[in-house]
Amino acid sequence: MSEARPTREQLIELARRDPEAIADLVLMLWDRVEALEAKVAALERNSRTSSKPPSSDKGNFTNPPKPKSLREKSGRKPSGQPGHRGDTLRQTPAPDHVEEHRLAEGVRCAECGAPLSTAPAGVPLDCGSCERRQVFELPAIRIEVTEHRAEKTFCQRCGTVATAAFPDGVAAPVQYGPGVRATALYLGGYQLIPYARLAESFAELFGCPLSQGTLANFVRSAGENARQAMRPVRAALLGATTAHADETGCTVQGKRHWLHIFSTRSLSCYHLDAKRGAEAMERGGLISRYSGNLIHDCLGAYETFLDCHHFYCNAHLQRELTYLHEEMHQPWAADMIDLLLEAKALADLERARLPGTRRVIGERTEERIISRDTRIVLTGLAANPEPPPPPPGTKGRIKRGKPLNLLRRLDRRPLEIMGFFVNPEVPYDNNQAERDLRMMKVREKISGTFRSGDHGPAFCDIRSIISSVRKQSRGMLDSLVKLIASPTMLGEELASGQPT
Repeated sequence: MSEARPTREQLIELARRDPEAIADLVLMLWDRVEALEAKVAALERNSRTSSKPPSSDKGNFTNPPKPKSLREKSGRKPSGQPGHRGDTLRQTPAPDHVEEHRLAEGVRCAECGAPLSTAPAGVPLDCGSCERRQVFELPAIRIEVTEHRAEKTFCQRCGTVATAAFPDGVAAPVQYGPGVRATALYLGGYQLIPYARLAESFAELFGCPLSQGTLANFVRSAGENARQAMRPVRAALLGATTAHADETGCTVQGKRHWLHIFSTRSLSCYHLDAKRGAEAMERGGLISRYSGNLIHDCLGAYETFLDCHHFYCNAHLQRELTYLHEEMHQPWAADMIDLLLEAKALADLERARLPGTRRVIGERTEERIISRDTRIVLTGLAANPEPPPPPPGTKGRIKRGKPLNLLRRLDRRPLEIMGFFVNPEVPYDNNQAERDLRMMKVREKISGTFRSGDHGPAFCDIRSIISSVRKQSRGMLDSLVKLIASPTMLGEELASGQPT
């Protein structure tokens, strides 16, 4: 327990007898207040003012803030816009089955009682003499078993047995075909259904009961094929002009691991590692060999790779600036947010400019934005001076605080931050990598953690293929069948962006 709180009279008496003790007490209380204020500030941080995920907002003492979107209002009403064709269910001119419903023989008019003429029996009803209604229905899907019989004979002279060849892929007395395996990968790897529910779904939907062990074997086997298919994909990623990188935590066999992503708009590559920093990125084998434009957050490990051109995610930076402005009352942070948004709007207009038309960002506009950026940083540095040097012999780094640390980054890394404004191939944020990681986090919430050391990497290779297929708008199930039958061909198709 803490000591009893002294009375006012006791403190006054202590100040008279021992002023040094009062000074020590004030300094100790001052340090405790600063520590508590820092703790409260950390608790008040949320997904809008930091890199924390939105799910963590529920744990705050205050209500979660409403997210502020960077999008401007279009003025259009919700739902479909004029001219939008829509996807309404329509009748097909070639139904699979036709059921005819005829009038009873000798039927009469319900109004006057006169006899009605009907189509002759046995003559199909044509569209002009009937009303049509169509029902779209799924047929019962059941597993089909194909038996392969290879003829056997033997030599009359020496007794050697000769057997006809089985088709490629038919290698065991009993096995599941590529369609079953591809469907399991589709539902488990793409739709993220856990093994137990996936086994139940196969039994209910297809009359094909599968054990969870069999499903795990499907993933393990497909992971080997996916690793083979990823070779040309990884080579294509290394040749990309601009790539995105990010990492997020995950759990493997109850231990903390890190999932790394290296991706473009058309390709993805996941890497699972026990480490987060440069050592893990080196093992991933892509960032260390990449020489293009790399978009990432401000994690220092990325800066150790010098062959690529580094650019920072300004969405992360904008959240940090929002925190400094709203929670720490730094006016220069609001000016920097306005500058970033203005520069982003100009860069978007420049990218949308038609060839041959006047440039949106000329030399004068570029100089104005860059000089304004410099003025804002200098204003912030003036309001947040460097702390005095520590006494001789003091260990550790100088404690500068969040405002000064961010200002030093803005001052030392202007090209990495404003690269989107001067280079049309550099995006404003790192949302591509964050979107690629999001579904893997969804998978962890639905299905739990990886329970074996080899299952996690296999799933990551499969998910790399699935993500690349989805980005290129290819047929998912057909691509997974091709992954099982011809992994190298699928990898070359994904790497080139064209079917071979």
